[in-house]
Amino acid sequence: MSENKPQVALAIDEMKRELASPDIVKTLLATTFKGLSEVNMRQAMLDGMIQGHTIADFFKKDVYAIPFGSGYSLVTSISHNRKIGMRSGVVGVSKPEYTFDDDGKLIDCTITVKRRFSDGYVGEFTATVDFKEYNTNKNQWATKPKTMIAKVAEMHALRKACPEELSLNYTEEEMEREAIRENTIKSPGKMVEQSNLSMGNFIKTDENKQTGKKDIEEAQLFTGSEDGEETITIE
Repeated sequence: MSENKPQVALAIDEMKRELASPDIVKTLLATTFKGLSEVNMRQAMLDGMIQGHTIADFFKKDVYAIPFGSGYSLVTSISHNRKIGMRSGVVGVSKPEYTFDDDGKLIDCTITVKRRFSDGYVGEFTATVDFKEYNTNKNQWATKPKTMIAKVAEMHALRKACPEELSLNYTEEEMEREAIRENTIKSPGKMVEQSNLSMGNFIKTDENKQTGKKDIEEAQLFTGSEDGEETITIE
């Protein structure tokens, strides 16, 4: 019987069970969904579950949300994406290669991911990311810039290697700069624009109109909405 139940309805049923305790809701708002309202937290969880994430992913903070303008952006931890990559055949991640200018300032970072396919072929997928595009000059970007840009480069390479498994997964390090910009200029009633990267991670809200996922629209009543780790070195 349950197998014929719409995906959104199944997700709502599970959320109702798991979020029945006010203490659990309070804990999630203080950790996995820090800075979000309870309404946005419920929307983020439902959005994530529709994408294929589980309640356990949120409790372990493998998947979480950060404030983005008037809404949020779903992000995933780099360790979570590494595990998905390994299950998908990733057999190695190179050491980061950095480029510096004449003044010693960091320019970019390059990382290569190796993936073994079912026929035994091992492909190499390389990504180079520009430091200025992601640097916020805040928090760990100010104290550990090489570690932070290496995470971004690794995530880009992992998506290249495993597009089917990771195409919708983005890390906080990738979104932090844009989120800071949005959170700085946000104003009441501002629409949170959907990513041009086809991430499907942003909720658009404009007064009482919900223009994100169709399943989120159907679940408005439930949500209450009106509107530096070690890498695997290639040998």
